[in-house]
Order: sequence, then C-alpha cells, then structure tokens
Amino acid sequence: MEQQQIIQMQALEQEADALNQQLQLIEQNLSEIKDLGLSLGEIEKKDNKDILVNIGKRIYLPVEIKDNNLFVEIGKGNFVKKTGSEAREIIEEQIKKLIIGKEEITKRLDELQQEANNLMQVFIKESQKKRKEEKEK
Repeated sequence: MEQQQIIQMQALEQEADALNQQLQLIEQNLSEIKDLGLSLGEIEKKDNKDILVNIGKRIYLPVEIKDNNLFVEIGKGNFVKKTGSEAREIIEEQIKKLIIGKEEITKRLDELQQEANNLMQVFIKESQKKRKEEKEK
C-alpha cells in the first residue's frame, strides 16, 4: 500500500473511532432518558406519594411527593416548573434529537466503510498490476 493510501486509511480509522465513541455516548444518553421517562410515568400514576430518589452512585433517599410539578433545569442553574406531561414532552424531543444524531453518525460510518473498501480495491488493483508487470519483465 502506498504511503498516501496508508495515511488515508489511518484518517478513516481515526474518524470511525471518534464516531463510534459519539455513538456510544448517544446510546448511553438514550438509555438514561428512556429510563427517566418511565420513572416520570410511574410517579404520575403512583397512589403512594413516597418514592426513593437516586442521589448518586446507587444511594437512594426516601422522599414524599407533595407536588406533582417538577423543576427542569434549562441551563446555567436556571429552573422552570413543569408538569409531568410537559417534562415527558421535553424528554421525547431529546430522544428525537438523539435518534437523528445516531442516524447521521451511522450514515457517516457507512460512508467511511465504503471509502475504506474503495481504497482497498484500488490497492488490490495496483498490487495485481505491479505483479503482472514484474512477471512480464
């Protein structure tokens, strides 16, 4: 493989690795957001107003729900009050955006795979041509 082709293959591989990392983050976020949506649904339909709230690292705090309104952070420490259904709408919008991002990354990964296949085909043809030329000498 020529030096230029090697450099191109390395660049494709690096981009594919970065995209795969982004894809993993999207999958993780999708899973967390879907779990959040399920939790919101459970809170809304729950007769008992006592729940366990995860405060981090699998540590839970028992909490009594006094109000079904939620506080949603909108950035920079600012919060707005939302109902459960309003919060679920936000979650659904986030899920749509993540799915679009996932589709775009998957499409680009397919394009990279095709580019790599094309480079390999060029390399194979060039190798066969060189062998043929060497045999003719």
